[in-house]
Amino acid sequence: MQNSKSDNNIKAGTKLARWGTFFLLSLMMFSILIMAACDSDQEPGQPVTETTTKVELPPGQLEPGERDQVAFILLDSIKSTSGENAYKGLQLIAATNAECRYVENVPVSAAEDIAERLIRAEYNIIFFDSAAFSEVALSIAKANPDIMFFVIEGTTTNNNLVNISFRTEEQSFLLGAAASVISPDNSIGFIAAYPDNTESFLAEAFEAGAKYVNPTIEVHISDLDPEQKDASSQTEQLISRYDPSVLAVMAGDASESAMYAAREAGLKIVAAQAGVKLLIPVTEPSAPEETNPEQEEETSATSSPEPTATGTVPSWSPGATRSTAQANDPNLYDPASLKVLLKRAEAYLYAYELFRNQDLPADTIHCGVREELITVEDYAEDISSEQIASIENVMDIIAQGDVSIPR
Repeated sequence: MQNSKSDNNIKAGTKLARWGTFFLLSLMMFSILIMAACDSDQEPGQPVTETTTKVELPPGQLEPGERDQVAFILLDSIKSTSGENAYKGLQLIAATNAECRYVENVPVSAAEDIAERLIRAEYNIIFFDSAAFSEVALSIAKANPDIMFFVIEGTTTNNNLVNISFRTEEQSFLLGAAASVISPDNSIGFIAAYPDNTESFLAEAFEAGAKYVNPTIEVHISDLDPEQKDASSQTEQLISRYDPSVLAVMAGDASESAMYAAREAGLKIVAAQAGVKLLIPVTEPSAPEETNPEQEEETSATSSPEPTATGTVPSWSPGATRSTAQANDPNLYDPASLKVLLKRAEAYLYAYELFRNQDLPADTIHCGVREELITVEDYAEDISSEQIASIENVMDIIAQGDVSIPR
């Protein structure tokens, strides 16, 4: 009886051990499955990969390989001075493989609607070419944080709104310095048509630049109306009254007439814009020698008339009607001894490149001598290497910020 009872106990213990072993194995398998489920949401047989968080891109930036879509909203026509510069800037940006378009003659009241249409068309970068759009741009920027906006000479900023500011005071200062460098005496003139609200400090900057080079030089300035097309009378009056040896011209559409008057007076010219050309002066024929009337009669009777000179063009007479000569006319020439240029079109490309490199400033992109967007070019042959070196030295000083310029 005892043996039988002992056998039964042994069998029961063995059975219990088997169930315990099975329970432990099941528990281990269940734990493994739970851990696998926690580690991955992948389907069975798929490799386990770590989950990644999508990186938030800066305003206007696209994924690698995507093409930028850049739009310009212009206050005036592309045939205006500002519109022409903006259009050239857009062409420079398009050459970098960006898709570009522009909308011209946009009143401020319509700018928001046009910008919203461009955004719906997936344009990720929008330039406004006037400070008049500042408030509109700010409103749109706040409502569209993923789009990048730029405003020329703007007055508002946001995380996705940056202004582009032209250092016109540096151009005016450098123009005065260059005129002073090439002046053979102590008197220079300046014909200027400034935009509204900039006349005072730009005139001061010009005089400061001239006196920085030559403290004793006399500076004579004649201001024009910004819309003026002809500066003939003001230029002639300035020359007649002060007899300067050099005339600096920053006169917009009136530059051609001012440069014509300066050329007729035999002055050196320093220009603030490119593209102005005048007709080559016609050399006046010398007075004929006195002859015996009887001899003249015989000559006229026996000889044929002299052929008229070919290839000469009469000088353009300045006035309300501007020259219609083509820029590639072989009878045209550049009358300026040198040019001090503010490269407004290139400034648009400069801003775009800063954006692409993610190197934008917090609020304003400055465009001046330091950024190589104000340059001195097209030196005439009679400008000496010493004079060029003096002008370049002034540029270096401006770029380094070692001179105070009125602004």
